Amino acid sequence: MKHLTHRMAPREGAALALSAPPLSSIVHAEGVHAAMTTSPAATATATVPVTIRDVWPAQAAYRPREPAAVHVALVNVTGEVWPITLEMRLSWLDGVIATVRGHVVVLPGDATETFSLPLPHESFRGYGVDLAVRDEHGRLLAEGTTALDVLDDWTQAPRYGFLSDFAPGILDPAAAVETLARYHVNVAQFYDWMWRHYALMPPDDPFADALGRQLSLRVVRAKVRACHAHGMAALGYAAVYGAEPEYALEHPDEMLYDAAGEPYSLEKLFYIMNIHRDNPWRTRILTELARAVREAPFDGLHLDQYGFPKDQAFGPRPRATPYDLSADFPPFIDDARAAVRAARADSRVIFNAVGNWPIETVAPTTQDATYIEVWPPYDGYADLQALILDARRLAPTKQVILAAYLTPLKGAANDNLPPAETATRLASAAIWANGGFHLLMGERSAALCDPYYPAYATMTPAFARVMRRYYDFVVRYENVLADPRLVTETGARGRDAVRVGGIAASPVAEAGTVWTVARAMPGLHTVSLINLRGATEAAWNTPQPPPPSLYDVEVEVRVTGAVIAVFAASPDGDHLSALPLAAHPVRRDEATWVGVRLPRLDYWSLIVVKTECEGETTRNESDA
Repeated sequence: MKHLTHRMAPREGAALALSAPPLSSIVHAEGVHAAMTTSPAATATATVPVTIRDVWPAQAAYRPREPAAVHVALVNVTGEVWPITLEMRLSWLDGVIATVRGHVVVLPGDATETFSLPLPHESFRGYGVDLAVRDEHGRLLAEGTTALDVLDDWTQAPRYGFLSDFAPGILDPAAAVETLARYHVNVAQFYDWMWRHYALMPPDDPFADALGRQLSLRVVRAKVRACHAHGMAALGYAAVYGAEPEYALEHPDEMLYDAAGEPYSLEKLFYIMNIHRDNPWRTRILTELARAVREAPFDGLHLDQYGFPKDQAFGPRPRATPYDLSADFPPFIDDARAAVRAARADSRVIFNAVGNWPIETVAPTTQDATYIEVWPPYDGYADLQALILDARRLAPTKQVILAAYLTPLKGAANDNLPPAETATRLASAAIWANGGFHLLMGERSAALCDPYYPAYATMTPAFARVMRRYYDFVVRYENVLADPRLVTETGARGRDAVRVGGIAASPVAEAGTVWTVARAMPGLHTVSLINLRGATEAAWNTPQPPPPSLYDVEVEVRVTGAVIAVFAASPDGDHLSALPLAAHPVRRDEATWVGVRLPRLDYWSLIVVKTECEGETTRNESDA
């Protein structure tokens, strides 16, 4: 198979040239083997003879110069051998940059074919993969779509997920990870995998954790291996200052106390320990962190805290030395990262800013992404935007992850299910449209609805397909959603950046409106339209009725530079490919405005305007 050529990646700090990498326009793959499994069949005259059940990449992400493997699950219902041609198109934004074709003889029943797809060498690139099945006469039988990306490291686009089931009776640990990989989750948190908070590695296997759950280190390690097989990083959970009573009460000098001299604790299940540099607890827990990374082995750690004590804490009486955790967290994070990297090179660390505290001090540390667990008073869609923008202000080069737990999903069924699923779609859209990443998905199509991850919700198969499309979408368009150079227009600039005709719209997330999120960087303007027209309130964690679909939405976008192309895309339809839009530039108010008509808005649509930039253009090869 021919390999795709590549061009130089943009230099650090340079404007991104949104042009497709030069490569051969057609790549052929011949001689794919025949499918060999069988199942009951129907005749070709009764239905489409061959359909696509699913299509997905073998890995959550790919490294530069690594070819992709794309799996295609086919169903032949004819009862006869059926020859087909599979055509796979690789797209970047609005341009097709390669096509792979393979001839397959499909026997009756279900089968999975695997295609090798050469990729351009650029890193931090998201691609669409669109599949067409044709018969021997070239007639279209079925279509499918997925996405994949090329990253140097998961920190460029941290699609964070979780694993929390480590019971010794799990027969196929890898199956849960494979499901997670289909959502393109490229870094997984191993939640509550450990024996104790003060001693992470278990003395026996299997073992009971502090809450009495039966766990197995063998299963933990099997899931770590499965993560690596699917291109995922595995991060072990560890609380930086929590210890069970059996340890804490035997080490009173290592605990923190309130002004009355009472030890701080979380319901007396976990006591708050002193991470100050002169305390023995710090040495102990740093040693435990390094051991976990080395022996599990993890690719890094998710460091947790419980969001208190925010006020001054004290050592034991009679001295009652005062301590400030917002000042003690940063050097601890830096030392923890150094300790785990000494134990295992390239290990990464994330720290939980619970309720956005203390974000001012922890965001600029050496942690590898900025992570915020969202709690009141951050209740509105606009609060999600503000959290992301403020975190980006404090650490401009780091991606931002929000743990926003969708409580409407907890126990949702029957009439309560559509509002819970709508809340999930709108909250995720709010995070992704503003350049953030959402910790949501877990093993076996689980979704987080509770801060105790084992209490997750399991999505219905239909909603799991919806969220698969959303994750396909954010991977496919990551370069116009998650590029750290994109600047979000807020305040007066946001009001002046976008105009929507005929319907209520606002750059501030308000119930009953279309929320316009305008962002820009050299050579690029984007507008996300999030449909809050049906929302009863602008609260992200509240059940919401499905929004009414809007048609022929007139949008004007204020731009700089000559317009090269305009397209729209949405995760809400069956097709994720870019839709070219006719652009109508006009000069008004000493500015250039581009008018477009969006055919339909359901939950979330993205409009992208590519413009000339510093002597370069954002033209794809296909534009030439």
